[in-house]
Amino acid sequence: MKNNSSLAVATPEITRDTHSQFALNANAVTTWLGSLPLANLGEATRLLFQALAELSHTACKPKDRYEILEKIRPQVHYIVKGLSQHYLNKPIVLPDKTQKIVLLANTLNTQLATGYCQAFQGLESESRLLRSKDALATCLHRALTEHSRILLRAYQLYRSTPPEFWSTAHKIYQCAYTQKLRKAKVADGVFGEGTLQQAYVRLLMLSCSKTYQLPQRHIEDVFNELNSWSAFIELRTDRLESCVFLFNPVEDTPPAYRELIQRAPSPGWLGIDTKPLLSQSGGLAGTISPRKVSSIQTLNKSILDHLSISWSSATSRAAERIPCNEPVLLTVGMNTTHFYVANQVDFSHFQFEHDHNNDNSERFQERREEQKDVWSRSGGADTRGRDPDAISPINYSSPAHSIETINYSLPQNTASAAAPDSKFEYLRSRILDTSSSGCRVEWPENTQLRIRTGELVGLKADDYDSWQVGVVRWLRSDGSHQVGIETLASAATPYSARLIQSGLPVNEYQRAMLLPGGQLAPGALLLLSGVVGMAEGHTVELLRPGHSMRVKLGKMVEHSNAFKLFRFQDIARNQIKIDVPNADEVNKNDFNQLWDIL
Repeated sequence: MKNNSSLAVATPEITRDTHSQFALNANAVTTWLGSLPLANLGEATRLLFQALAELSHTACKPKDRYEILEKIRPQVHYIVKGLSQHYLNKPIVLPDKTQKIVLLANTLNTQLATGYCQAFQGLESESRLLRSKDALATCLHRALTEHSRILLRAYQLYRSTPPEFWSTAHKIYQCAYTQKLRKAKVADGVFGEGTLQQAYVRLLMLSCSKTYQLPQRHIEDVFNELNSWSAFIELRTDRLESCVFLFNPVEDTPPAYRELIQRAPSPGWLGIDTKPLLSQSGGLAGTISPRKVSSIQTLNKSILDHLSISWSSATSRAAERIPCNEPVLLTVGMNTTHFYVANQVDFSHFQFEHDHNNDNSERFQERREEQKDVWSRSGGADTRGRDPDAISPINYSSPAHSIETINYSLPQNTASAAAPDSKFEYLRSRILDTSSSGCRVEWPENTQLRIRTGELVGLKADDYDSWQVGVVRWLRSDGSHQVGIETLASAATPYSARLIQSGLPVNEYQRAMLLPGGQLAPGALLLLSGVVGMAEGHTVELLRPGHSMRVKLGKMVEHSNAFKLFRFQDIARNQIKIDVPNADEVNKNDFNQLWDIL
């Protein structure tokens, strides 16, 4: 709808005089909202969607429209939060039905933003004596906030913004600037109070946070904290050379690093100066809102460090990307990667205890089933390497029987032998480009496997005989789904690990790997473990078939939400003596017991 308002945002054409679901006043809307079947998410969403769509085409007094939207808004956000369970913490490849739910959530936010723009345009057209400056500021603040929710959702799904998104956001702020409302403080019980400029800066800074490198669950934490951080960030029209980010508000583009802009800024450009925020005592951690007790826990040091670097200056790539199109096998997570790095040997073979007291007992005792190892379903299995073509070994350990029995069954005839393979699957994909530090991989469309930044992955290309180990650094989901992987090691040695205290194990086995240090720790081996139970200074026993050692964990050189990477000091290395006795003598003694049986 064309108008002469200072808010140059297109709004729907008015085609109705009445609303079919409620009278056009706040009291009637309150009564109608009370009748919504909120327990039925689908029906409540349908009614709210229809009500907002119809309201945008219905003639209404500006003040009434504003008050109606203020009543409806909390319910819309309640519904949108319910819808989020369908698309958050899900595989990056969303099915068509889920894609429509995302579109519905975006539409509800857009309808609210459009409604507030209509209310502003109507209030602005009234006499200066009648219109409320607070209501004008609130309308623009709400419109920016609803747009920021669309941006947040796009970044949570590792997508780019829809067309005209930035153009609309810039126009709303330019209107606030023209009407001298940018410093007006607006109360918001849903997403936090603040000025119009803070709401705008929150939107801008979220786009500057390199969210494609952040875990999904932390992106909203960053958005929430930006409400208070934005008060320390300056939005400038001059001295742009001292700003970290620049943008042209008449273009449909977000801010970009000043160093990366290829043209000289012209009059009208705006700059973002983050130095007042980053120079605060204690950095970002020192400016976290004290009313949010859990913020320091949710925004951990690695996230704060990421934001500080992202908001300081542009970082250039350390290695050049080389385009390619090579097939690759991909594993996701510690369990699956460990399985394939171990040449598909089940984890039960990495769980054994050496009997130091009975030389005639088996060298590797089976784990008791009642221990219920959480890392592997099959708790009891001989840990020695087996020849798949050989018969099962003869059991000499039971003195109660005078005659030993020989089991001639072949391993391939045992159903449990194939069980471990079915638990762990790799994906077939393609490498799109490579560099000395990692690669960009196309994420398969036909998998429902979840992927996240910080996840541990394994890669095996045609040119490599062994599995490489890497970490997911970024995700993108525009058109095609892509994963950026940094290589941690070109090879790894699989182990099991358990914590040792006072010389005794105190927890269950968990998967671990030894990696060459590379650039992280040149010349040293590093221990890759899970995130639970391991910390600097701990003593850990590392086990694998035929070998054990105890190490003391040193400095943690890398960590994510999926793994920890430690330096370590070897304090006790033991070869478990499977083959230490003279082989001829052992065979002679064993065979002497067979002659009478045969």
